[in-house]
Amino acid sequence: MALVDLPPELLLRVAAFLTTSELGHFRLASKHIEAVLCESFAREFFTKKQFMLEQPSLQALLDISNHPTLASRLSEVVISTHVLPPDPEIVTSTGKAMYEAGYVSHDVLMATGQALHMLSTAFSKLPNLRTVGLRDYNGLGRYRDGQSATWKSWGWSFGWDGLPTYDPNDRIGQRALMIMPPEPVLPLLFYALGQAKVLPESIHVFLRKRAKLTQQSFNILDGYLGDKIGPVLCNTKDLMLAIGSERTGYSSLLTALPTKPGVSTNAPLSRLLQCTPKLETLRLNFEQGQPAYSGFLDWLGSPIPNTQILSSGPVAGPVSLPRLTALELGMVTVSSAALFNVLTKFNLESFSLWKVQLHASSASEPEDFCYFKPVGAGEEDTPGLMSEAKHHAGPGTIMGDWLQELSKRTYIPPAEDDSDSDGRLWDVDGGLGDSDDDNNGDEDDDHDDDDEDNEADV
Repeated sequence: MALVDLPPELLLRVAAFLTTSELGHFRLASKHIEAVLCESFAREFFTKKQFMLEQPSLQALLDISNHPTLASRLSEVVISTHVLPPDPEIVTSTGKAMYEAGYVSHDVLMATGQALHMLSTAFSKLPNLRTVGLRDYNGLGRYRDGQSATWKSWGWSFGWDGLPTYDPNDRIGQRALMIMPPEPVLPLLFYALGQAKVLPESIHVFLRKRAKLTQQSFNILDGYLGDKIGPVLCNTKDLMLAIGSERTGYSSLLTALPTKPGVSTNAPLSRLLQCTPKLETLRLNFEQGQPAYSGFLDWLGSPIPNTQILSSGPVAGPVSLPRLTALELGMVTVSSAALFNVLTKFNLESFSLWKVQLHASSASEPEDFCYFKPVGAGEEDTPGLMSEAKHHAGPGTIMGDWLQELSKRTYIPPAEDDSDSDGRLWDVDGGLGDSDDDNNGDEDDDHDDDDEDNEADV
């Protein structure tokens, strides 16, 4: 029996054992094989794709958006902060290839607005676009090409894959791409969506490196920019952000955050959340070691007044978020009272804490220390008391069980006890993070569950 005469299910089974390169050759064997594999091929490689802000990569996005079949398949577009190495003298393989193809450099692409135009044009032609993302790493899960293979941005090997020494499976010898700061990329994506009049439901920002979003990333609501971006925010249902302190040269975001409940603020992030009335899921990963972010949570949990006070300035009063049902917080220090206000303010169905440090009281309230008995200690036992309790919760962990067990181990000294303590209640690792990650401050500590991606270079 000839290969083309095999039943469709056997052809699909054969294709499952091929590498990406072998699959490409297999699809070219005959029109019949191509027709059989078309559906599974499009689902695996064109449901979700990652691109760089480089002309060769964005041109691929444009080509997909113009394809009569693949355009409707692409539902998630991820933009990477990776960029090709600079080649000012056009002497390397990348520079020569870009020169011969007539492509401009990354700097020219951004400065001239060509990146914005290419993104908005492509977005306008993707009828089923549901999610737009930003990331600074390559996702795992490309098992077709081996356990260590990753899903790279389209075009990562541009100008390099034609060299005789090129080996796509050589992870050590692969050229390292540069990483641009993420703070200008999010406004670019919002603006491109606004220009295209496309309203995705989800905005996902997963950043594992040191650079995170800053105040400049959210300062997008005024003037002509705000007119375009407002409708995009208004339709957003799922918002995930990675927020850090300001880079050198920018004013500090921390000074713009409120320090106690009920205080209006002109913090751009607070104003941005005011524009998301349909928000259902909110994930905020902060930068570890920045306790001032607890002021933002004070604002988030502040109650809504009976009568809304209108303000002529760019201030943000308490936010209601009437549809919010899921809240996820990562790497922030906050008082238990502030967290309680946040969790009880919204009609939440679920919440997740990832490397969150809870304090027994806020800085403005009297310290009310508590301690924790070792596991297995009796009700009257007090030796070996600890000032903190840690729990690393992985997928499938029931936090309620641990909290109930912790309540039985909690010990509050009598009022006359003047024992020294730092007032800490507990450190909580929970939610959707990696269950085997026990490092604080490492590059890959961000709270995300997005390692199994569906995009590739084909």
